Amino acid sequence: MNGTMTSDQAMACLNLALERNKQLFNEAYRLSHAALDLLDQPHMDIEKFTRYQKKRRQADLKYLDAIEHLRLIMAEYPVHLFSAESSIHEPQFCLRETTKSDLSGMPDQPF
Repeated sequence: MNGTMTSDQAMACLNLALERNKQLFNEAYRLSHAALDLLDQPHMDIEKFTRYQKKRRQADLKYLDAIEHLRLIMAEYPVHLFSAESSIHEPQFCLRETTKSDLSGMPDQPF
């Protein structure tokens, strides 16, 4: 975290980062349920099952992204910011833009 950032700025950044993390988990959840919906369709064949497996892998990768993103947030922000936020008011959810290189060492590509 930038040492010159005020407490309010840090809280705003944390809230934005947590909102993005929530979006990542929601995307993973939707992918997972879309995969399960494929299994509920009648007349299962190899093509439908292959689509299910692909969607399931996408969901798993999205969950891993969300978990890693949350780990980075927790590493970036001290624990006392989390507890101060919850005691003051409901999160409004600005962390610098997370890039794929943050997660995997790949060239920078914003999410």
